[in-house]
Amino acid sequence: MSTVFYRKWRPVKFSDVVGQQHITDTLRRAVMTDRVAHAYLFTGPRGVGKTSTARILAKAINSETDDTGDPIPDAPASIAIDEGSYVDLIEIDAASNRGIDDIRALRDRVLLRPALGSFKVYIIDEVHMLTDAAFNALLKTLEEPPPQVVMILATTDIHRVPATIISRCQRFDFRRLTNQDVIERLELISAEEDISTDDETLNLIASVAWGSLRDAENLLEQLAVSFGGGGSTVTIDQARELLGIGDATAAAELATAILKQDAKAALETVENEAAKGGELKGLRDGVVEILRQALLYKHGVKSVTGEIATAEAIATATTEASPLGIMHAIASLAQQNRFADTSSPLALEVAVLQAVAPPAPVTQAAPASAPAASTAQARSRAAAPPSATAPPARATAPPASAASAPATSDSETQWDRLLDELDKTGSQSITRVLAAVEPHGPVDNVLMLRPKYSSTATELRNLFSDEMKRGMLKRVFATVYGPDVQPKLGNVLSPGEASGTNAPATNASAPPASATPATNTVDQAAEPATTDSESTNGAAETPDEPPPDIDDPAVQMFRNIGGQVTSIEPN
Repeated sequence: MSTVFYRKWRPVKFSDVVGQQHITDTLRRAVMTDRVAHAYLFTGPRGVGKTSTARILAKAINSETDDTGDPIPDAPASIAIDEGSYVDLIEIDAASNRGIDDIRALRDRVLLRPALGSFKVYIIDEVHMLTDAAFNALLKTLEEPPPQVVMILATTDIHRVPATIISRCQRFDFRRLTNQDVIERLELISAEEDISTDDETLNLIASVAWGSLRDAENLLEQLAVSFGGGGSTVTIDQARELLGIGDATAAAELATAILKQDAKAALETVENEAAKGGELKGLRDGVVEILRQALLYKHGVKSVTGEIATAEAIATATTEASPLGIMHAIASLAQQNRFADTSSPLALEVAVLQAVAPPAPVTQAAPASAPAASTAQARSRAAAPPSATAPPARATAPPASAASAPATSDSETQWDRLLDELDKTGSQSITRVLAAVEPHGPVDNVLMLRPKYSSTATELRNLFSDEMKRGMLKRVFATVYGPDVQPKLGNVLSPGEASGTNAPATNASAPPASATPATNTVDQAAEPATTDSESTNGAAETPDEPPPDIDDPAVQMFRNIGGQVTSIEPN
């Protein structure tokens, strides 16, 4: 069985590591000056040389080195490490050995002295997969290991490694490789493996690998097995076909049609590719890459994966398109994956039509301080006249012909908001009680609460007798109506009033002109006019007279939160 490229061409010394000179130079100097740390943390994307560098460091501290700090490849320790038979190099996969028992076993083994070399080296790969308990068990060993132990942690997800671990290690961040770094390495491998290719194909491989040398070496080997070897040439068309990348010409045509917002031309391109059996996903990816380059071009930024396509039609379409339109097209094509059947052109057709359509206009968001309105509130505000939102003036006594007028839309809207706020608190039982209450006002900072049923009046009194619920209600009323509005318990509505045929609560009427304003904040409401209903159920309060002396704890508590009692409905 042949050895795959990424293992066959693994770096064996610091000078072989591609694109990480800022790390390899530091490690060389540490080896040459005998200042190797007890713990290292290597972090970075996949396939950029973290584990390979860790092995090279293990060789450098356990075998002979040259004048530059590189380990000598022919040394016995270097050969054993390359072959995987060196007993003083222990590699642990944290993805499968992530528990506290595995770390406890490691903690016991580090006490043993090296068998062959000067140091025993532990490489813990994908260290972020350890459990919290395992990390805690590793802390002390990582901070103060035996002098003959060097621990190297490697991870692709540094954000999942606890800060307590990071602070105990020397951290090295491996960079994503540039296309030029990858291409130079692929040229060397192609020459040694007798693979004939061109710069365009290698650039395509490097772009697909996106900075991972291991991925690029795997792709090159896949192409070599399929088309290369023996002096044959791997072409760009073969690479596109094998890598599932759509035809470049079709991608350019589709990108041009999208930039010009030509739906007919865009759909024709998709249909032609589908009829030929082309790879539609690859076509989509090619178009997204062109649009990405076009977006960078619009802002004067050079793409790290190459220049925008040089076709005159694409260059013209890019100049005419807006950055917002290009971003809208990229977002529309990126949503194609939500369709299940990727073999059907429907997914790409829908995405193309969305990309061609102009982006939706951006609407200004509502102020953050404005409370969220319910659907019922939105309907009420839409139906209300413009004057309904103005602050109410001091009310005057309505004429007899207007006695049956219902509550204003603004009052209903505020009550809907209050019920919505109660729903948010999860107090469905309280909401049910207040839903059977008809509010009147507020007038002169007084909100009259009139129960629709006698049982509701009893439930309302019981509700305000609960200290916790009373405090919550006080906060909700202040949120919706403001801190100055005081609720008052009114009479039970008669059947005619509940249906909206009679006048609202008489307490909503204005006081006589001769009335003297009250100084008590609880009794700042307007003086109510007396009706037959109120004379039956109890005397109404006036600002100049104290409220009736009613020996009822619920009534007293209701007064404590600012309410004013006008009468008590018998049970």
